[in-house]
Parts: sequence; structure tokens; C-alpha cells
Amino acid sequence: MIRLLNWILNLILNNPLIFWACMVANLLGVVIGGVWWYGPMLVAAPLWALPFIPDCPEAALLATISFFDLRASRRAGRDLSAGWHWFNALAAFACIKYGLWTLVFWLGYWAQGGLVEPVGMLMFVTHIGLLAEGLLLVPQLGPLSLPLRASVVGWFALSIFVDYGLRAWAIQHYGFPFHPPTPDSMVSLMFWMATLLTVALGAALLLWRAAGSGRPVALGPGRALR
Repeated sequence: MIRLLNWILNLILNNPLIFWACMVANLLGVVIGGVWWYGPMLVAAPLWALPFIPDCPEAALLATISFFDLRASRRAGRDLSAGWHWFNALAAFACIKYGLWTLVFWLGYWAQGGLVEPVGMLMFVTHIGLLAEGLLLVPQLGPLSLPLRASVVGWFALSIFVDYGLRAWAIQHYGFPFHPPTPDSMVSLMFWMATLLTVALGAALLLWRAAGSGRPVALGPGRALR
């Protein structure tokens, strides 16, 4: 599985057309999701809550930065630093968690009788892509100390508290909760899904044992980046 993920990642990084198409798609998702889906919330929310609100656009932005650094690292032939291992862990966790969360949301929404519209189908497909990006980053975590791994898990645990633990307070003071727009009938389901994903991914990250020294996977003969 790891070899397959590395092969796909190399395919993306080695081909400028594929790489830039993926990055442009990511950045479009960041802008469109941040402005259209979360824009009204971001304008009205307090500054301290802003990092916790645009879950999927933020995950896509983190992944974009990670992919740019991976490509630059391989072109320069340098190892990733501990800081980038940590950043890749943050990006992978975000993409996998929010990709899966969104897929479950739409499946649950449609199962409850929600309309299957083009926008919903588009978001379902694009979040499969977000999940895939997170999986591609998993082999790039590299050596990472337990405190750094715990800090990643702690961030996503805190995000659950802000989204759902402060739900009643946020509605009282700002008129809306800080979690993604969700029908009232699905709030409990999506809270437990967010919690389950955070626990499962957190346990996997805390138990993670990186193979090798963290040096980027070899590109192979004749596969120099352009």
C-alpha cells in the first residue's frame, strides 16, 4: 500500500501538467469553499475561531503547501525537516478526517431524503480527492517525536470542542455554531463521526513508526523533476 501511494505521489510530482492541475484544483477549492460555503460565517465569527471554521478549505490549503514543499525538496535532493514532517502530519490528518467526514455527511443527508443535486455530487467527488491527498501524504510523515504527534491530535480534539462543545454558546452569541452547516437532524451523527475519526486517526498517528530516515523516495532513473 505504501509503495502504491509513493508511486502515485511520484507520478504527480514528476509530471508538471498533473502537478499544476492538482494544485490549481486545490486552490480553487480553497477559494470557492472559503468564500461561498464559509464566507458568511468567517465574516461574523470572532478572530480566535477563524482557524476552526473552514475545515475542508483549510485542509486543502495545508495539502497544497505540503505538495509544493515535497516537490521543492525532491528537486533540491534534500531531506524534510522535523517541522515539515509535523506539517505533513497536520495536513494528512486534516485531509483524511474532513474528507471522510464530508463523504459521511452527504451519504447521511441523501439517506434522510435530501435532494441529490449537482452541487452535492460535486462536493462528494471533490472530497474523495481530498481524502486521497491525505493518504498520499501519509508515507511522507517521516520521523516525528511523540510530543509533536500529540500536538497534532490535540489540535483536532480542540477543534471538536470549538465546533460542538461551544455550539450552544456560539449560537447564543453569534447566531450560528462554528461547525460546518449541518441540518439539526444530523448534528449528533456528525459530532460522533468527527469524534470517532479524531480518535481513530489520533491513535494511528500516536502509534506511527516511520520507516527510513525521512529522505524523499527516489525518483528513479530518468525521472528528474522539471
